[in-house]
Amino acid sequence: MFAPEEIGFQPVKTFLSSMERNSLKSRYAYQYGLIHFQRFLSYKYPDYNLETILRPLAENKINIYELLDAFISYLQTSNATLTPSSIKLYMASIRSYFAYNDIDVIPSKFKRKVKMPKPYREDEEPLDASDIRKILLACNNRRLKTYLLVLASGGMRAVEGLAIRIKDIDFSINPAKIHIRKEYAKTRVSRDIYLSNEATHYLKQWLDWKYNNPERPRQQNASDLVFTIFTNKNPNTLYIKVLKEFQKLLAIVGLNERKEGGKQRRRKVTLHSFRRFTKSVISDQASQDFSEWFLGHNKSPYYTKKETERREIYVTKCMRYLTFLDYTALEARGKSIEANLQEKDKMIQNLEAQINLLITNQTEMSRRLYEEGILKKD
Repeated sequence: MFAPEEIGFQPVKTFLSSMERNSLKSRYAYQYGLIHFQRFLSYKYPDYNLETILRPLAENKINIYELLDAFISYLQTSNATLTPSSIKLYMASIRSYFAYNDIDVIPSKFKRKVKMPKPYREDEEPLDASDIRKILLACNNRRLKTYLLVLASGGMRAVEGLAIRIKDIDFSINPAKIHIRKEYAKTRVSRDIYLSNEATHYLKQWLDWKYNNPERPRQQNASDLVFTIFTNKNPNTLYIKVLKEFQKLLAIVGLNERKEGGKQRRRKVTLHSFRRFTKSVISDQASQDFSEWFLGHNKSPYYTKKETERREIYVTKCMRYLTFLDYTALEARGKSIEANLQEKDKMIQNLEAQINLLITNQTEMSRRLYEEGILKKD
């Protein structure tokens, strides 16, 4: 376990406080990197710590590039389960700490003198509609089922979904609109997205049970988080509880396989898998630009549409492919596909009849020309 008191030096506290202004997660990530670096200094340079190392680095008494290269070697040998991406993050935290204290690391020199381990990339496990349906049908947890439907049809990140408040939902339009708060968006940009009619139905049922349950009545407040049961917990704290429930569900349906390598051996299917599914569906059915806007990614500044147009695209092109348990809609979609196939069969039959008629007419015409002597047989 990490011990924050190991880096209780004033320059470190000031640096971490500045990181926390933008993101609490960034603070924790950088704090982990600094703890690793302090342990490295205790092992390799016992006369220095995170505070006293700054002056000799500024005066070039210690070669900063040799120091950083030795730090990477230490990370790889002391903790063989660290991934290249973790090492890269820890190195970024140290470089940022040095830069904050006016010790510059020249990028070109760093690239030549410090060899970073190459990151490896593995394709993510894809989910399809049948997998999601299988997960939902096995889910007996009212809150978790509603939450998964919201993720699958809205494409938001896990914490973005847990941060939804009552007043962030607009049930007055079709489809229902959800406001994603900038405080919990990864890009720190708020956006409005839509939910399928199926997810909206389950969301209304969940809210009705939550506030009108005779066994546990409670007063509804517009600022209440949707997916809390008793108190307005922090969405990041709520995420831990929901994640545990989801992982138990994956074990029930047999989708709890883990990736190879790494200390934690992450699962192949995660809550983020629903976001990937939504992205793939919207890209295929609408467009790449629309999917980038819907998921809150950086999009082209030239791609602009009015809210009514975006809503229409979602309803007509995407929503039926983001429906999993509404069998009426699924049956209607199946009938529509069957009707289209029957129409195509009729078109093929008509084309075949026309071709046969042309062949018959051509044969009859040739026969008459032969009889009249206009054409001669070879």
